[in-house]
Amino acid sequence: MSIVRPLPATARPLVRMTRLAACVTFVACSDAPPPAATSAAPATDVVAVRDTAFLSAEALAVSGVVVQAAARVPWRESWQLPAHLVLDPTTTQTLGSIVEGRVTQVFVQPGDRVRRGQVLVTIHTHELTAAVNALAQARAGRAEAASTAQVADAAAARSERLYAAQAGSLAELERARAARLAATEGMRRAEAEYHRAAEMVEHLRPSGPVNARVDPEDMLVRAPFDGVVVSRHTQPGAVVVAGNELMTVSRTNSVLLAMHVPEAALGSAKVGSEVRFTVPAYPGRSFTAKVARVAPALDSLTRTAEVFATVENRGGELRGEMTAAAEVFGLSSDSATTVPMGAVQDFEGDTVVVTAVQRGGGLLLEAVRVRVGRRAAGLAEVRAGIAPGAPVVNAGAAVAKAEILRQRDARSGEPDEH
Repeated sequence: MSIVRPLPATARPLVRMTRLAACVTFVACSDAPPPAATSAAPATDVVAVRDTAFLSAEALAVSGVVVQAAARVPWRESWQLPAHLVLDPTTTQTLGSIVEGRVTQVFVQPGDRVRRGQVLVTIHTHELTAAVNALAQARAGRAEAASTAQVADAAAARSERLYAAQAGSLAELERARAARLAATEGMRRAEAEYHRAAEMVEHLRPSGPVNARVDPEDMLVRAPFDGVVVSRHTQPGAVVVAGNELMTVSRTNSVLLAMHVPEAALGSAKVGSEVRFTVPAYPGRSFTAKVARVAPALDSLTRTAEVFATVENRGGELRGEMTAAAEVFGLSSDSATTVPMGAVQDFEGDTVVVTAVQRGGGLLLEAVRVRVGRRAAGLAEVRAGIAPGAPVVNAGAAVAKAEILRQRDARSGEPDEH
């Protein structure tokens, strides 16, 4: 059992002041809204702060930022593939020997440019000597046949006159006519033999400019067209027979880009499709080609089809067997709003592009959330967030993003004025 003792008289005023202070505090607290009301505020009442930054003219000059407008363009699928360049077999010719003989001179080396009709190789062969002799005989036979035909024609004409004057018999006239016919046929045979012999000599020693060092009794191998010597397969002193390879010449102004295209990409690699490619020899440069041929069957092991694209090589910079990195573009289908792939950035878990608006001499940057769809050919399809024509940062997008984050951090670190 506890005993309650009365407070001393001196402590009673202090108790009354304490109770009064508690009442005042209670009244003041009762005027404030309950804590639950603040925490239950709807999310729609929260205003999002835009992620922006200002890039001054001085900072812009050194930032490397390049602005490009989002564009509405026809969408094309693309595939990146390894490739290599080959000489076009339709404009490449291997020259072989058509006779048996000994190579006497070779005038060109691989890499030399040659003109049509230029002498490349000479071969000493008995076949040319035989052909020249046959031509001489054919020329003599043609002259003899022409003389015989002339005599027979004159005799037939005389018989015609005698028979008309009743001074000659019909039998003599018919014999003269038969002789004239035989002489005419003989002349035709002699003419044909002469042309055959002349063509053989022309085949072995084609006409055209001849170097002073060339032996007149040697067979000549001339360039069939303007081009470049790709390879040389013989040397002076070599004994050759018909069919031996001597030289390969190609028109290098047109080469082919060869690719092995996977089955899934054949919808894009159609005849007429555009191809862009680069080669290690010319960094920073891009070349174009057009698909010309697609193999009708797939390789059973790799499930790829061989595809060839024609390349304009007017300067002769590109050479056979160069390696290349190619990108094949499908034919245009639907259209899409696109931005360069480099303009799309990851911004703390969100996919954004940085828009840029001129402000004085600088740029007002803003990170805008977007929804990205397909990606191909260095472009990204933007399905929501920006409209065609919106100015977005392409080159230097990472710099613009870093500047936005830096200025955001600077703002968050400012002291509260209140």
